[in-house]
Amino acid sequence: MKCDEAAEFVSALCDGETIPREVAEHIGTCEVCRARLNAYSAIGVELKRVASLEPPVTMKARSWEKEQRIRMNWWQRGRTAMKIPRFAFASMLALILVLSSSLVLVRARTGGGGPVLVLTFKLLPDGTTGDCIITTDGNARTNQCGYTPGVRGGMLGLKFRFVSRDGDRTQLGVKATYKSHSDTFHFIDDFKDVPERMVWVEPSEKEQIAVSGLGEIELTGEYLDHLPLLRFRPKEALDPQKNEFRVVAPVLIRGKEVVLNLSENGYSIDSGDPEAALMIYYPGEGRYLISTVPFEGAVDGTVKLGQIKFNLEGQDYLLLTAMPTTRSEHVWVSHDPQYKLSEHMQDARDDLPMFMVRKLSGLLGGQIHH
Repeated sequence: MKCDEAAEFVSALCDGETIPREVAEHIGTCEVCRARLNAYSAIGVELKRVASLEPPVTMKARSWEKEQRIRMNWWQRGRTAMKIPRFAFASMLALILVLSSSLVLVRARTGGGGPVLVLTFKLLPDGTTGDCIITTDGNARTNQCGYTPGVRGGMLGLKFRFVSRDGDRTQLGVKATYKSHSDTFHFIDDFKDVPERMVWVEPSEKEQIAVSGLGEIELTGEYLDHLPLLRFRPKEALDPQKNEFRVVAPVLIRGKEVVLNLSENGYSIDSGDPEAALMIYYPGEGRYLISTVPFEGAVDGTVKLGQIKFNLEGQDYLLLTAMPTTRSEHVWVSHDPQYKLSEHMQDARDDLPMFMVRKLSGLLGGQIHH
């Protein structure tokens, strides 16, 4: 990781956005990037201070006088003096009647659309799908996205970058690669030597991308006029699917104290696994495990929409998430305050929070994979 590559994420970090783990580690150890981060923070504080010096704006009181108005219908207006000939006025009325009765149809242009492009990819022929969102307005923080799902015993890596836009057509720089017999993918290192190809995407049109060692990827696009709250799953339904465990922006409360707040740390999901479990690691708190199936040493908790209630060590806990987590009405919870993330996950740091959804047996085992 170079400082030039990390520079654009420093600004995103100051705006409260989540950045890739590799970039966060680099900023934490690089004196140059730390200095840039401190400078940006100081600028933000100074701007708020200067804004506080502005005198309050007061509005002058104004009295409103009620005026009596005489409303005339269209036919009465036609008999009064007008600045256009009566014949032209009559023609205008006739034209309005024709348009309102749908005798004239005008086809709207499909061009334009919104500034947000939702990319949907599908692996052929088995149908593994995913969504990725980029903006087409030149914003350096949101004009690229990536996706790394596990497929066919390996990891698929996809990276999309906005290049240009011509009406409904958007040109993208695409990197696609496949790591067979692997369950990890490093977003920076594994894309380093992958060539970028140029692809034009247009709504209702399908483009195919060949991935060496894997097959074809079908790519489609759709424009939105806003940036979805869940950038990595913009089409996510409110209700969870069967055997689905998902967590969005979790906040854990113990009694009246907020233990941890990960409301800006994105989204974790496990679909189709009846033994899905959530792991939350937080510095100073250790690890919390929340599972949809019982396991040794766990206590019973209740689920209601985006709330999970349980009692541990004689204290009441409440886990809040932005969306319903599971269809199950009960979960099982354990807490290990001595847990060290670095002892169970490669390249992990004990001073950074993390949450993920995985199969319970994998979280209870020795080594945890990303």
